[in-house]
Amino acid sequence: MLVLLIIGMCSLGASLVLTPYLRDFFAFLEMVDQPDAGRKLHPRPIPRVGGISIAISYICVLCAVLILGSFWKEMLSESESSLHLLERLLPAVAIIFLTGLWDDFRGLTPWQKLAGQFVAACWALWAGIRPAPIAGHPELDPWMFAVSAFWLVFCANAFNLIDGLDGLASGVGLLGALGLLLVGVIHPYPVLALAIVPLLGALLGFLYYNFNPATVFLGDCGSLLIGFLLGCFGLMWHSHSATPLGPLVPLLIVAVPTAEVAISIARRFLRRQPIFDADRNHIHHRLLSLGMTQRKAALVLYGVSALAVSLAVLQTIVHPHIGTILMVLSALGAYLGIRELRYVEFSSATAFLFSGELLRVLRMQICLKEYKAALARARNLTEAWAAVSDACAVAGFRYVALELDGERFEWGGDSKAVGQSPRMLIPVADDGKMTFITPTRASSASMWIVPLVEALEGKLRMEIALKQLRPKTHLPNSLTQWPDSPISANTCPVTLPIANSTTPS
Repeated sequence: MLVLLIIGMCSLGASLVLTPYLRDFFAFLEMVDQPDAGRKLHPRPIPRVGGISIAISYICVLCAVLILGSFWKEMLSESESSLHLLERLLPAVAIIFLTGLWDDFRGLTPWQKLAGQFVAACWALWAGIRPAPIAGHPELDPWMFAVSAFWLVFCANAFNLIDGLDGLASGVGLLGALGLLLVGVIHPYPVLALAIVPLLGALLGFLYYNFNPATVFLGDCGSLLIGFLLGCFGLMWHSHSATPLGPLVPLLIVAVPTAEVAISIARRFLRRQPIFDADRNHIHHRLLSLGMTQRKAALVLYGVSALAVSLAVLQTIVHPHIGTILMVLSALGAYLGIRELRYVEFSSATAFLFSGELLRVLRMQICLKEYKAALARARNLTEAWAAVSDACAVAGFRYVALELDGERFEWGGDSKAVGQSPRMLIPVADDGKMTFITPTRASSASMWIVPLVEALEGKLRMEIALKQLRPKTHLPNSLTQWPDSPISANTCPVTLPIANSTTPS
């Protein structure tokens, strides 16, 4: 323990000294992050170089530990191969750091960043950072290799995603590192503790300058580095864990970033937005919209992360049955917490799934497909109007009429019953029109109007096109031949024009 304390204090001191010097130097060079009165909440330009001080502090202290490897090996009872594992990991750490640094100062596309992260992940896996093998599979078959690489890239991007509030990513990373350190000490795993302590000290020193009001930011080089290292340490623990729920520790350690990624992907999927698009609907933004200050929002998320980390540590020491109960309770708490964030996307999706709207939309799609098939089979206007009438009956309209070239078809109530009702008038096939009257208390029927009209208009235009191709041929059964029908004048107070379709259905 004394050795770990010395290592941590060295890393803490290096971070405390380096961070203000790098901050002031890059501020002098005017290499700062400018506020934009939008997603960026800071009131003044602030350097994004905190990741540099964390990386230098971590790598230098870890290199010193490895140089004195024989001394630490005796005190920690650690094998030579375990120390070599940390040596082989350093190039991967450098790659992920340089990827973020290049993005901070030069800019990278999302796919270029992912490529750099994937290279770093592959190097880490080659170095020996890998999960426990699954029964019946080799130690690192292609499937496990892909899953492990995805995990490392996922962790790196998860911390990059939550780095939008003063001290949030660094504080959550600090708590995660502390949890893994406790696990490594409780269940003796010296090499894991030896790898984590320098990161813990570096984050603690940096957080002094990064907590609200921050004077320096992590930058991508810092957030990617923190997430990547915690992902690597999580895999190290996974390969060492002997308890049934022990493999859940890596996921709980990064619970807050994981929840952020999952929520962001779900939100953007429901809105049909690109996953890499930035917005102001992250968890910390939602907390701010609920009236919290930046400091209070960060402290709330610290509390959530601390609970998840505590649960991760408990999973390794309590009976599996108790651990399962704790996991169920934590999942329930996470659900209730996400509900309190009041995401419109999730409340709308829940209402759609459980209010019967899903069945109504499914029923509508089935009926519309049958309607289009009936129109395609129609040989004359009478059969086509029968298809329209059947669809309108299912949709729940009170009254529908079609007029074209002075002829008229009607379905529904008589003119006296619907004469004073509000109606929608839709142009059809250039010189025609359709009139719709919906039930007084029903709004879902109006959803049918556009697909009904577009399908009918496509059929009419197809018949007109066929007639133009054969101008001298008389088609007695053509849809342009309207049977006699009484004509009645109706007022149409509401007009909703739609674009005429030119593609047959």
